Amino acid sequence: MVLVLIIVCVLSTILSSLSSEVTNTKHLPQAIIIGVKKCGTRALLKFLSVHPAIAASSTEIHFFDSPKHFPLGLDWYRNQMPIADTKQHVTIEKTPHYFVDKRTPKRLARLLPDVKLILILRDPIIRAISDYVQIKNRHESYPTFDNFVSMENFTKWTPIRIGCYAIYLRRWLKYFPLEQIHFVDGENLIHRPWEELESVQRFLNVSNHIREEDFYFNMEKRGFPCIRQPNGCLGSSKGRQHPTISGQTREKLKHLYSNCNLQLKQLAQIDFPWL
Repeated sequence: MVLVLIIVCVLSTILSSLSSEVTNTKHLPQAIIIGVKKCGTRALLKFLSVHPAIAASSTEIHFFDSPKHFPLGLDWYRNQMPIADTKQHVTIEKTPHYFVDKRTPKRLARLLPDVKLILILRDPIIRAISDYVQIKNRHESYPTFDNFVSMENFTKWTPIRIGCYAIYLRRWLKYFPLEQIHFVDGENLIHRPWEELESVQRFLNVSNHIREEDFYFNMEKRGFPCIRQPNGCLGSSKGRQHPTISGQTREKLKHLYSNCNLQLKQLAQIDFPWL
């Protein structure tokens, strides 16, 4: 009788272990934040990571846009994901460079045709300044933002070029239907993050777990939003002071982006206040 009980206990332990391995494992993402750089991708992923039904990657994977990683295949890609229960979790990763990479839309559509795409957009002038600040932080002798925009070929400068979102979105719409892409207003994500989180949670088909009362604003970081949990604020690199740009520079960029923004409104069928 004792031997039978021991055998039953051992079998139960083995079955429990096997069950755990089946249900708690790594899966290819059901959703990907594809961009845009300096529009709040890290903030959105951090906020989503507190949802009990979402398993979020902790790093940018760079699978579809990397000549080093892509040849490693889907098994490698899956292994970079967090452990998630298939019945309870949506696995999500974010790599902002996907949005501007020419190869990614086709590759992603071929390998993960049903994946949900999240795209964060913000005022392209503010985005460009934020991009510039990040670059200048690594290069102290970098020219001023005004100096860059005064150059004859300034539209080829990466921080400026990325802001014409319609150019890149047009590529994505060749491979994905519009209803498979959710657009987040990056400006509203800073000021009223719960509104953007509500729509993202609805898009991901998870409960509205993250609400207004879960946020507070860190006035030491230019009023950036934080989520009420340990280490709920973004790192020290966020909230850097932006330089003041001249009125001439601002008008020049407004003129440049006016047509881009009009195309974006038509392609994405959105009407964010800054457009």
